[in-house]
Amino acid sequence: MRAGGTPAAWRGDGVAPGWEAAFEAVPRSAFLPDVMWPYDMGRRRAVTVARSEAPESWRAFADADVPIVTQWDDGAHEGTSPGRVSTSSASMPSVVAAMLGDLRVADGDRVLEVGTGTGWNAALLSHRLGDDRVTTVEVEPAVAAAARGALERAGYRPTVLSGDGRAGHAARAPYDRVIATCGVREIPYAWVQQTAQGGVVLAPWGTHFGNGDAVVRLEVAGQCASGRFTRRVEFMKLRAQRTAVRHHDRVPPEGTAAAEASTTALTEGICSATRAGTAPS
Repeated sequence: MRAGGTPAAWRGDGVAPGWEAAFEAVPRSAFLPDVMWPYDMGRRRAVTVARSEAPESWRAFADADVPIVTQWDDGAHEGTSPGRVSTSSASMPSVVAAMLGDLRVADGDRVLEVGTGTGWNAALLSHRLGDDRVTTVEVEPAVAAAARGALERAGYRPTVLSGDGRAGHAARAPYDRVIATCGVREIPYAWVQQTAQGGVVLAPWGTHFGNGDAVVRLEVAGQCASGRFTRRVEFMKLRAQRTAVRHHDRVPPEGTAAAEASTTALTEGICSATRAGTAPS
């Protein structure tokens, strides 16, 4: 039996056409661990919630439109208190729904997901497209194993692999859609190479200057991919593209108030003319 009954309270108009049945049939709660760390909007921090100790609170957070950390410190964290760096999570349901809408899948599409996490997103894709059309890659073997177990218990059996998602998975290419559920600082070209002509690569992209991302939707044509940003998000970063130096570690507590400021007499027109070789001497 497949679990069902995703709560509708958070959804509003956020589920794109064609995805309603998947969200009705596949609850996020079926993919969450007994001990988890949801983000408490009131306290503005992650809190520990154990199903055995507070089942009602666990259920309320599982059904809420909040992100939930499911792993700290690449699995090295011990105990039930929050760890130092969150490294795997269940995204906000509204964000999951929005990105699946941006993906614009069609019946019969083959999808590669980079960042299996809990397995919930893979289950939604499998419900919509079928198990044989979905491949998902997770860098952390323990996380991949847990997701595979949760997927099987829910009645889904997509191809779940453990490895560096930066390389995609060429053996099952080409894909009509590639979706990353982790933030990237550059789009791995392997994803473009493994996407069919006219296919789409969808990923949260950002810079090393902050944790924020923007979802970029790239359409593949020839050997290139181009497109536009669709929405602002924030995701944990692709393991291979994380940096030990974080911008906010280098910024003073007072932020930009203590920064130096300067101005220039150059205008956009002058710069454009210079690039074209027509600037006045």
